Amino acid sequence: MFQAIDAGHSGFVTAIANYDTSKPSSTEGINWLQKHLHCCGIQNASDWRLEADKAKVWITEHINDVPDHCCKRLSNQWNPTPKCGEGQALGNSPIINNEGCYAKMVRWLQTYMPLMGVTCLVFLVLEAVAIVVSFLLRSEAQLKEPIRLTDITNSQGRVGQL
Repeated sequence: MFQAIDAGHSGFVTAIANYDTSKPSSTEGINWLQKHLHCCGIQNASDWRLEADKAKVWITEHINDVPDHCCKRLSNQWNPTPKCGEGQALGNSPIINNEGCYAKMVRWLQTYMPLMGVTCLVFLVLEAVAIVVSFLLRSEAQLKEPIRLTDITNSQGRVGQL
C-alpha cells in the first residue's frame, strides 16, 4: 500500500508540473480532486508556487495563483468563482482550501479500503456459489437422459411411429 501512496505523491507532482488550461486532459484529474476533496496542491496551496521550477506552462504564467478549483465554494455554488485563485498561491488564504490533496486522498483511502475489500470478498463468495450451483445443475442434467425419437420403436421395429 505504501508503494501506491508514494506513486500517488509523484503523480500529484507530475500533474501540477503538467497543468495546462489549454489542454483539458492535463487539468481534469487534479481539478476533480481539488473540487471534490476540497483541497489544494499536494501538501497545501503553496505547492502551486513551489513546483514552479518543474512546471511547463500554467504555473510559469501564474506564479502566485492557484487553480480556481482550489477555492472554497459557497453553499449554492457547484463551480468556483472565476479567477478566485489569483494571487492565492502563498497559502493560508480564507477563500481557498488550504489543506493538501495528498493527505486527504490518503485519509480517504484508509477510510474506504476496508469497505472495498469486504465488498470484493462478498462478490468473490457470490461468484463461487454461482459456480457450484452451475456445476450441480449441469451434473443433474447429465443424469437425466433426454428421450430421443430414435429410442421409440414400435412392435414392428419402426422408429418414431407408434
